Amino acid sequence: MEKVLARIISILFHPLLMSTYGLLILFQIKTYVSYSIPLKAKLTLLGLIFINTVVLPVIMIYFLKMRGLISDFQMENKKDRIIPYIITIIFYFSTFYILRKFQLPSVIYFIVLGSTCLVILALVINFWWKISAHMIGIGGLLGTFTGISIYLSINMGVLIAAMVLIAGFIGFARLKLNSHTQAQVYSGFILGVGFMGFLFYLLLLRA
Repeated sequence: MEKVLARIISILFHPLLMSTYGLLILFQIKTYVSYSIPLKAKLTLLGLIFINTVVLPVIMIYFLKMRGLISDFQMENKKDRIIPYIITIIFYFSTFYILRKFQLPSVIYFIVLGSTCLVILALVINFWWKISAHMIGIGGLLGTFTGISIYLSINMGVLIAAMVLIAGFIGFARLKLNSHTQAQVYSGFILGVGFMGFLFYLLLLRA
């Protein structure tokens, strides 16, 4: 039963979904970011992010599996992760490039750029060590909203606490499935939080 729950948690909080979740949460918070973007534009942005950072990478990973280029969809072997990481980086960067053509709040660019950089870091580390992409994802989300909270001077204590709790569940799930060691789980989380926190610190310096 615990392994079933762990698999459900791993699917619901798959790292590919983090950018979509991040944008969705951002649009629900009453800030200038939400007020400055019309509803139709929000839906367009969410659709673009979801298709480019979730749907297309998943289709490509499915294609790789069908061609025998990866052994399974879970990609437990770190060698299986190299091509999917590269594909994901291409789609993430193309999304950032497309968004740069529009006049959007800089916070949105930083979310997409940060996500792209985290995937690049995960790829580089993966050549030596199978760091947890799930924990990088939730850590990045936590670092993002901690940074946004400071940048916009908004109290997001409840949201941040909820993300810390979710991170705990995800960490439990990855360990329960024997997908990672504790070091890989904690390192992924610290990398995600630290990098996105640093990125938003740079945004704060620009303000």
